[in-house]
Amino acid sequence: MGKALIAVGTFLSLCFVIFGGVVYFTRQEDRLAVDAQLSERITKAVAGAQTRGEVVDLRILADFDFDRVLVYDPGTPRSAVSRVLGFEFKGDLRYTAESSEIFVFTNRGKFVRFADYRGRGRFAGIPRPIAYLSANAAVFEVHDLVARPG
Repeated sequence: MGKALIAVGTFLSLCFVIFGGVVYFTRQEDRLAVDAQLSERITKAVAGAQTRGEVVDLRILADFDFDRVLVYDPGTPRSAVSRVLGFEFKGDLRYTAESSEIFVFTNRGKFVRFADYRGRGRFAGIPRPIAYLSANAAVFEVHDLVARPG
């Protein structure tokens, strides 16, 4: 009975070592997930801004401090985004079929959060493929589902 318990214990220990090795050696670089709640707030604000006669003010939609926001198109190389930000951007959008713009919020040159716009509208009047706006310039007027700086 004792030999069987030792054999089972040894087998389980070996399984844990193998599992730990698989996890360790197949891990990916740490990535940051999109802020889904902020993405939803931005998308809803754009959809309803015209009917309510309001502007889309990212300073109000964001529940955190930021001094700049980088806006870029999905598919823009991460290296280009990092170059404009001045630090390595580790944001990871696993599904971009509904995304038309991505927003990276920074404060004093440090990453804060990032979100994507998932609506049918589009943002115009900002440089493409990347625009880096001050917080005060992150206000958009919406007409016919086209958001322009305002």
